[in-house]
Amino acid sequence: MYRPTDEEVKEIMLINGENRTEQEAHYRTMLPLIFDHVKEECNNTFGDSETTAPVIPGGVKIFMAKAIEFYQNKTGLRNRSMGSVSYSFESELPRSLYNNLRAYRKVRFRAQR
Repeated sequence: MYRPTDEEVKEIMLINGENRTEQEAHYRTMLPLIFDHVKEECNNTFGDSETTAPVIPGGVKIFMAKAIEFYQNKTGLRNRSMGSVSYSFESELPRSLYNNLRAYRKVRFRAQR
């Protein structure tokens, strides 16, 4: 399983403009989950195995940072009313975020039946 290094956590936090140490635990928890999603979406392991650490390209780091920001509801807020206090949130990542992963996708072949 992917475990982010201290440098990776700090780099991804800086992409989002975060530098508070209390957010570090949240990033450390979310990064492996989002990286699993990236591996599945791209059909690419990025060299991740039990013996070697993955090499994460810049576009993937941007995707991971923006996904964490989205799930913190900074960008996930879709609607907000002040009268009777009503909030609406997006629950799925925007398709525009996936543009960062386009260059790292590998082709999947499926057998026709």
